[in-house]
Amino acid sequence: MRVLPRSGRPKAGIVLVPKRWCVDKAVLHSAQSLANAGFAVEVLELSGTPLDTEDPSAQDFLAAARKVRQAARTLRAELGGGKVGAVGAWIGGSVVLLASESDLDACVAVCPFVHLPQADGAVLRHPIEVARNANAAILAVFGELDAEVPLEDVRALEQALSQSPQTDEAYTYPGVGHAFFDNEEGNRDYREPAERDLWLRIDRFFQQRVL
Repeated sequence: MRVLPRSGRPKAGIVLVPKRWCVDKAVLHSAQSLANAGFAVEVLELSGTPLDTEDPSAQDFLAAARKVRQAARTLRAELGGGKVGAVGAWIGGSVVLLASESDLDACVAVCPFVHLPQADGAVLRHPIEVARNANAAILAVFGELDAEVPLEDVRALEQALSQSPQTDEAYTYPGVGHAFFDNEEGNRDYREPAERDLWLRIDRFFQQRVL
């Protein structure tokens, strides 16, 4: 699904990977926000139903990462060779990290799972291992009180990004949990000030890396 700016030619492309691999209202809202900032946004629907970390197989993760890179190549061609980034949260963020090896100029992963139960080192590497040598610049964002992504995983990814040949960034929002940015009804983790700041941080990163 393609979402374009309401006016003017897109300045660059963004591949958006839904947090649970299926498109919902929140995903479409995020896509429109990125389009309003001047990007052509390709929204990938990787599943017809919401998935959790354990649901996709190793092959599913590999196929998802390939689809991100293919979407990036298509966007780049349609934009006449412009730059392309990708953004995803949760297992969508894991896919973005797995796709960061090639075809992308910048990647944003929000509260990604950096160690996957399916990863065996042969068929599927952990996202953290891919990110260490990624061609794309990476912004990784976490919540300090995230009960689903262990703090040691956050620190390990931060260390990997510090060793990367790219100019990467990592930021942990203090006092917020795993779903701090997700304004869904009944989500007790949601924190509006942190969400607003997150979108400003994402926009600034893409403005610097893909324009």
